Order: sequence, then C-alpha cells, then structure tokens
Amino acid sequence: MTIKERKQILYFLEGFMANIESQKDNNISSKFLNLFSRKELIEIVLWLFTNYNKSMLTEKTDIELLELIGDDANVLSYVIEQWKNNISAVPKLSQEDVNNFFDEIQLNIHYLRHKPVEQWDDYDVSNYYSILFKRGKTQRVFAIFTSDVKDEEKYAVTTQPSFFFDSKEEAEQEVERICNETKQGASDFVIHTLWKIS
Repeated sequence: MTIKERKQILYFLEGFMANIESQKDNNISSKFLNLFSRKELIEIVLWLFTNYNKSMLTEKTDIELLELIGDDANVLSYVIEQWKNNISAVPKLSQEDVNNFFDEIQLNIHYLRHKPVEQWDDYDVSNYYSILFKRGKTQRVFAIFTSDVKDEEKYAVTTQPSFFFDSKEEAEQEVERICNETKQGASDFVIHTLWKIS
C-alpha cells in the first residue's frame, strides 16, 4: 500500500471517528476478540490508561479487557494513532532494535549483529538499511525538510517530517503547494530520501 493510500484511509478513519463519537450508544463490540490478539488488547488498555501496567492486565480475561477499553471509539482512536505513527516511522538505530531484528530473521552470524551500533560508520548504516529493505521491513520514501538540513543529518533532526511521499514528484508538488500558501521560496526547502518502516 502506498503512503498516499494510507493517508486517504487515515482521512476517512478520522471522519468515521467523529461520527462514532457523536453517537449516544457506543458500546464495545465483542467482534474485537476476533480482530485483535490478547497482546493487542492489553496494548490498547495501556495506551488508554496510565494507571495500569502489563502485569495487572495479564490476569484479566479478554472480556474484562474489552470492558476496560469501553467503546468502539477508543479502539478506533488507538488504530488511528497506530496508522499515524506507521506513516512516519523511520528505522531507529538502537542496539535493542538491531538485536531484535537480527534475532527475528535468525541472522546471528552477520557482523553487524555483534558490532555495537555506536561504532557503526556510514557503510554499516547503509548495509543495515539494505538488509532491512531486502527483508521487506523498509521502503524508500521522500520527505521535505528545511533547506538547512543536510543529507547526513536527515535522521538526526529533532523534528522528523510528519509526512512522507512515494515519489519525488509528489514531494515537489507539496513543496509548490507550501510555497503558494506561505509565500516561501522553493529554495527554503530540500527533499531527501529516507528509509521508512513498511
């Protein structure tokens, strides 16, 4: 599914959310037991409420987890948040994420599995992204940054772009739209390619 298609679905999900919230009778559907795993139900409760922890929830039945979630609107708000996060998720170069990835694909003999991430050079990073791509974990996308962001800084900026684009042409069209709305020039922006989590 392309990023544009994901954005379209997100738009309709948010519209549907407003519709559900306006309903008076908005009970939770037991059909969610077939759509979400127990682990996902626990994640929803933890996302909704800060006064619970995982160990407290493992003792609850699936029905009790649904009762805690409360209604369909809470489930949909969780799904919308997951979609938003997925649209703009880039791979993180944390040791834990790297270890988990190599464990998951059972490639423990690879040199990057045993080399600390803080010692990686540009070749190592490129190699890791290439492996992620070959395993279907990432895809190449385009993002708009302010012109002062250099290519080597695109993952390090404190505020990552909120939207990615499937093609450079789509990103260029968005720059044109932004320039028309804000009266800024195209030279105020730069388009970089990024690896995005699929």
